[in-house]
Amino acid sequence: MSVHSRLEIKSGVDSLQCVKFLTSACLLLVMLGTSVSAQVQSDGTIDWNRYYSNGESNVIMAEWVKQYPTLVKLETIGKSFLGTDLTLVEITNQETGPASEKPALYVDGNIHSSELTSGALALYFAGYLLEHYGEDAAVTELLDTHTFYVRPKFNPDGSDASLLREVSLRSSVRPIDSDGDGAFDEDPSEDLNRDGFITQMRILDPEGNRKISPDDPRLLVRRSAEDTEGPFYRVVSEGIDNDGDGRINEDGIGGLDLNRNFPRNWALPFKQSGAGPFPLSEPETHATVRFITDHPNITGILHNHTSGGFVYRLPSACDPATFDENDLELVKTLGAKFTELTERPVRPSSTDATRHRYGTLISWAYWDRGIIGWVPELWPGLAGGSIEALRYQDEHLGGRYFVNWASYQHPTLGEVEIGGFRSKFISSNPPAELLAAECALHVPWFLWLAQRSPVLEMAQPILEPIENGNIEVIATVENTGFLPTHLTRRGLDSKVVKPVVVSIELENATLVEGKNRIVIGHLRGSYALEGGSEESAGSARWVVKADNAEANIIIVAVSDTGGTVRSKKIMLSPKSRTTTVFVR
Repeated sequence: MSVHSRLEIKSGVDSLQCVKFLTSACLLLVMLGTSVSAQVQSDGTIDWNRYYSNGESNVIMAEWVKQYPTLVKLETIGKSFLGTDLTLVEITNQETGPASEKPALYVDGNIHSSELTSGALALYFAGYLLEHYGEDAAVTELLDTHTFYVRPKFNPDGSDASLLREVSLRSSVRPIDSDGDGAFDEDPSEDLNRDGFITQMRILDPEGNRKISPDDPRLLVRRSAEDTEGPFYRVVSEGIDNDGDGRINEDGIGGLDLNRNFPRNWALPFKQSGAGPFPLSEPETHATVRFITDHPNITGILHNHTSGGFVYRLPSACDPATFDENDLELVKTLGAKFTELTERPVRPSSTDATRHRYGTLISWAYWDRGIIGWVPELWPGLAGGSIEALRYQDEHLGGRYFVNWASYQHPTLGEVEIGGFRSKFISSNPPAELLAAECALHVPWFLWLAQRSPVLEMAQPILEPIENGNIEVIATVENTGFLPTHLTRRGLDSKVVKPVVVSIELENATLVEGKNRIVIGHLRGSYALEGGSEESAGSARWVVKADNAEANIIIVAVSDTGGTVRSKKIMLSPKSRTTTVFVR
């Protein structure tokens, strides 16, 4: 997908018609009282080298619904702490069956407020699927047979606060008494010099631990213990001591970490800061658990974050010794493809029994739903450290990401200098000019993961006349996908993933032998998961009798994770076997 991607609408089977996407009018963003422009090109293209607010993302997704009516649905799955809609797009070819009857991949971003690349990637990925449907065979096949639930703004309040107001915030905007003084959010960072950015203050201090870099006077380097030749500085974030406690910016907006608020292995604040008062105390996390639980067709989770340039894998938020070895090998197998496609590493989220994250989404999804989840930590940063980053942004980015130091009369500190990197778009997120390339790098692995799902297929049922005018019906279903229908050993052992069920629907016919609904159990995929299902196929048998010449049956096979397949109506005849064509 190009940096500027044209939105197109599917017209027939073989052609895509260009359409105008958005007008040039500005969007009024009600959230946080900030007005912004959508800045989508007037010729109908989206600039993917740009970070979009929650309001803009919603406009883009709503327009997709209009332009791709058979591929996209827009849902609200709850409300945020501030009452903002939590929106999500469901993407599948609705003409080949309902979304709920196909294996699904759940993709989200921006659970952490300033990790803006994660939300940008989710939106980019949705756009990629839509733009390439009908043009790319792999994408077309996926949207015909699979579902994607894409949620760019897990935490819309926090992401807008970070993007539009320069608020320094990890996650939820729910007020927290971070410094224990009985007041909430009373000492945040401030844009003192009103240049639109919150950068740093460098303050002359004989005891300071920084000094001017010999390589570039704009940079500060750490002072060694032997250094006696100054000047020396201490560095703090731009702001003032609002509460008069002698500290600056120690109690900013919010402080609760939504990715520590999930119920599996949740820990009290003394053990895990920012976890919230109880599991799922936050509307954003509660809506997430509710949605995933209500959609048992979800076979994988991509929970995007920044930064670092790698992907966190399971185990997460648990003692690694308790993690099933067979599932661990499966995780490593899937993760190896990430490294192959991106040339970036895979790292375990938990490495020992005592030091690990608590209450994470991917831990809950694995232990309570049997689903393997991933945490891509996007953007490795500019290579070569601060000197190279400064040079690169000087030469290629017009110097936009470094604010030159300038004197400022601070109300309590006296004369200070304000400036430094706009680190949110250098260290934590790519400069906007590099955003599309960072997003594009991850798309092949996302598509590959979706293709690893279970896939249920049904052979043509065999109808055999037997004694007394009865007809024996045998239906065989097979998992032709990669993962087993129970997804993981955890999914099997916990019985949280339902087994495959085959049923027969009768019209002017009587069931002589067998049950209408037959459980055939879980089916192994092409990946040989030790201790999992032994067979990749299973059969169901019935004996039926036609009540009259208009007798028909329909066979339906259902796997929550592998999809639903059903036959067309089969006419019962004692004279010949059926030649019915079967459809998903």
